Amino acid sequence: MSTAATSASGSASGSAPSPAAASAAPSGRRGPRLSGLTWLVWRQHRAAFWTGIAVTVVGIGYFLQQRASMLALLDETGWPGPKTLELPAGFEIYNSRLADASSILGALLPVLVGVFLGAPLIANDLEHGTGKLVTSQTVSRGSWLARKLGIAVLMAALCTTALSAAYGWWLGPVGKLDKTLYWVAGSATGPIPVALTLLTLVGGVAIGTVLRRTLLSMVVTFGFAVAVQLVWSEFWMSLGNPVTIRTHNGVGDGAFPELPRAAYDLDQSHLTASGDLIGYGTCAKPTEQATQTCLDKHDVVGWSVDYLPTSELPGMLWTGAAIMLALTAGLTVFVLWWGRKRLY
Repeated sequence: MSTAATSASGSASGSAPSPAAASAAPSGRRGPRLSGLTWLVWRQHRAAFWTGIAVTVVGIGYFLQQRASMLALLDETGWPGPKTLELPAGFEIYNSRLADASSILGALLPVLVGVFLGAPLIANDLEHGTGKLVTSQTVSRGSWLARKLGIAVLMAALCTTALSAAYGWWLGPVGKLDKTLYWVAGSATGPIPVALTLLTLVGGVAIGTVLRRTLLSMVVTFGFAVAVQLVWSEFWMSLGNPVTIRTHNGVGDGAFPELPRAAYDLDQSHLTASGDLIGYGTCAKPTEQATQTCLDKHDVVGWSVDYLPTSELPGMLWTGAAIMLALTAGLTVFVLWWGRKRLY
């Protein structure tokens, strides 16, 4: 049989082309593609990752739309006025929406990420033997753990950073005009959502690595995430440096000291002539005469107020974020150590 016939016969029988020919053939897909362990991790958790991306896109779109709508209302009402910066009537709906978004971004989102991504990330593989199968090949335990944790942390950090930045842009035009907006809504901007999310995420991974059961790990991680939120809510105000203002104009109407706009008052006390402080509720009596008698008895001459100026908030948020990121780094080291030494 001739060479041409042999070639034709081989083509007709459907034989595969040689490796050289395959490599020379143009690829149907162009651009970067995931491969190896990275592809495997993405494939395993693609539902959670794509959900995070979708939530981020929708959230950013909502924040941008709300900012445009808010600015349109302010423009229609002629805000700011020539003699006042008070927000106009009808702005209450945006107060509510900003507060709700702050709660979701700074409280709910970290809990959901920790429970539904962090806890099952390793625990599910340990429970079903997937991790043992992967590491029995050419992949070391350390590489497997580092890749899984690294991709999850990267995705969580990117999504929460984008959401926090978009939310801060929405809040920006009115953030410093109101105490509640600045301190409550503003606490969900900057690095705090990212730090809280990463702490609960890696905390959930650590819990799942130790407990090795998916459902149990999710329940325990929920408790851990709620505890983190409670500790942060009680602790973060103590990160600032309060300023004290005192007056000697009595405590009647109009005597309370005027604080800087959007300042957060931490404590209010009555100031006596001797310089001592008594709680402002000490003389809260049923009648005006009884109240005045109590004030005279304690020789009250004015107010003493401790407050946080607005300039303190950025430093408080970054200090809190640094503490949480340090805890996250410690948990990461623990996960890698435990996984390499005691995973199986």
